[in-house]
Amino acid sequence: MILQILHRITYRYDQPVLLEPMTIRLRPRSDGVQTLHDWNCQIEPLPIARTEILDVFGNAALQVSFAGLHTVLTLQIESRVETLRVNPFDYLTLDPNVVALPAQYEQRVASALWPYLYRQELDTSIDAWAGRAAAAVGYQTQPFLLKLTEQISSQHQSVTRHFGAPHTPAHTLATGSGACRDLAVLLMDACRSQGIASRFVSGYVYESNRTDHNELHGWAEVYLPGGGWRGYDPSLGIAVADAHVPVAAAPEAAWTNPADGFYIGAGGDSTIEYEVRVTGL
Repeated sequence: MILQILHRITYRYDQPVLLEPMTIRLRPRSDGVQTLHDWNCQIEPLPIARTEILDVFGNAALQVSFAGLHTVLTLQIESRVETLRVNPFDYLTLDPNVVALPAQYEQRVASALWPYLYRQELDTSIDAWAGRAAAAVGYQTQPFLLKLTEQISSQHQSVTRHFGAPHTPAHTLATGSGACRDLAVLLMDACRSQGIASRFVSGYVYESNRTDHNELHGWAEVYLPGGGWRGYDPSLGIAVADAHVPVAAAPEAAWTNPADGFYIGAGGDSTIEYEVRVTGL
């Protein structure tokens, strides 16, 4: 599937401010499951310097810096991506140690995956909830992942919340609602409670029947030796295939922010406007 993506972000300040260097993570991945055919990032005001980097988790990022004082900053990113994974379960084989729960990675793999297994808060409500889901499918990993993804989707109201860090998994579980990033973090923590490495993914999703604007989306990926990193979207209740376009992935959502930067000045009031369009070609 070939998708055309437009993503525009506009920052407005009530008084002129000095823009500090900014890191932008909005370049879709280009790997074995998707090919980035074209990417263009237009920035106004024009940066005095820009450089492409890989961040600590291997995500493509653009660093830019500015001169002078400004009241508006606009990022406009246009991408054309070909997604290739039609079957989300196209494993050739899976390590027998992760087929059943709790998953047991080989020691060398477990050491590399430690950041993706670490739980910031240990909550018994998450442990018990994930444990019941695991028991219901006979402690089998793949059925567990699907059941959990579908269960979060069916039992939680998906809401829009443009700003703020994800809620804690316990909060999302207790309230029964959350933005896509909240639901992804809940899925991640439940997976980690069963020994499955997980990471947060930011990106885009193509929905052919959607009539309003899209948004930057968030979901989770889990690591299955033999299958690699595989995506699950608890907002939609599905395993990820060719309708999703991953951009950045990290152990925690904060590391995937589309743009990180600061400003200096008396402009106390600032606003952010978003526009995202994902079109099938």
